[in-house]
Amino acid sequence: MQRKICVLGTHHAYQYCAPRSAYRRNVKDLIEIHSVDLVAEEATGINGASYAHRLIMDEFDSQISWKNVDLTEDERKKVPDIGSGTLVDFDLHMLREWEWVIRTSKAMKNSALLICGFAHTFSLADKFKLAGFEVETNVYFDKLDEDNIKNAR
Repeated sequence: MQRKICVLGTHHAYQYCAPRSAYRRNVKDLIEIHSVDLVAEEATGINGASYAHRLIMDEFDSQISWKNVDLTEDERKKVPDIGSGTLVDFDLHMLREWEWVIRTSKAMKNSALLICGFAHTFSLADKFKLAGFEVETNVYFDKLDEDNIKNAR
């Protein structure tokens, strides 16, 4: 049986500091649609539980595991990062994503939801596909924020 991964790309603010009921509903729907046994997140630097982690604790008891699959702060210190400003260190980006694939693969049974920043969505999905997973990609950006951007013109 081929294992499944659903990659949800989003702005990190939705993960922990911009409460949106539609985000919570979207995460819950993806958990249920894909019958996930693990929710993995790019979550280093989030103080406390992410909204997805709280959702699992509140509504799914111990049926579903949660894991931060990102490099820890100590691990990040050991990896050079040439990025600054708008420059993204592609080598670091690739290394982190492969680590997420490995960590998620080890922690899941059959199906997982991995929540990450927008910039990782498709390159991460490609890595999972190369590793033999059935892959679905989703992105989340709240309509409220889209309207605020449109109105700022």
